[in-house]
Amino acid sequence: MIEEMLDTARSLAALMEEESNELTGRGRHTDHAEIAAAKTRLVARLETEVARLNRESADWVTKLDEADSTALSDAMAALRDAAIVNAGVLDRQLSLSNEMIDAVSAEAKRLTGNRGLSYQATGALFARDGSSPISVNTRL
Repeated sequence: MIEEMLDTARSLAALMEEESNELTGRGRHTDHAEIAAAKTRLVARLETEVARLNRESADWVTKLDEADSTALSDAMAALRDAAIVNAGVLDRQLSLSNEMIDAVSAEAKRLTGNRGLSYQATGALFARDGSSPISVNTRL
């Protein structure tokens, strides 16, 4: 009855654990956009299965036999634990990326100055304060 849900929850937990381990390790990382897309598909599949079971029987959880109930509890606990770790790792990676972009931006400001000059229609120079645009090549 709940085998598809269990498989999906276990797959999602394993994917999150793999991503977390890879992000905390050294070396080249795989395509994280692909991992994010896979996680999104698994979450959608899990939500679809829960919605289907709820439509068929609103009290399906209480009707599970002991083995299925234990398996579901274990799978959801593993998924919760993997999600907590994964969220922390992803948050740290985003913070590191933002810090790196801020450092590059600060260095660009230092090297190029904070002010830009442009001609106005009258021919006068207009000085503006602002930072140089920064872009990141994500294909490196």
